[in-house]
Amino acid sequence: MFYIQLKDRRWNKPESPVNKAAFTCKPLEVEAINEKSSKFALIKTTEYIRNIQQACYLEFRLFC
Repeated sequence: MFYIQLKDRRWNKPESPVNKAAFTCKPLEVEAINEKSSKFALIKTTEYIRNIQQACYLEFRLFC
């Protein structure tokens, strides 16, 4: 019952302004924005993975 209440609350939320703005833009602008977002997400994900790998390596060296 609790899960259904939470699900309904999320489902009834109004659309976010970002989605509305995307529909008012021209298709080329939307593609450019999506490409920039994808590149930014890829860069941040790569940076995060490298930081985690470095932290694991340093912790491994610390406790060996």
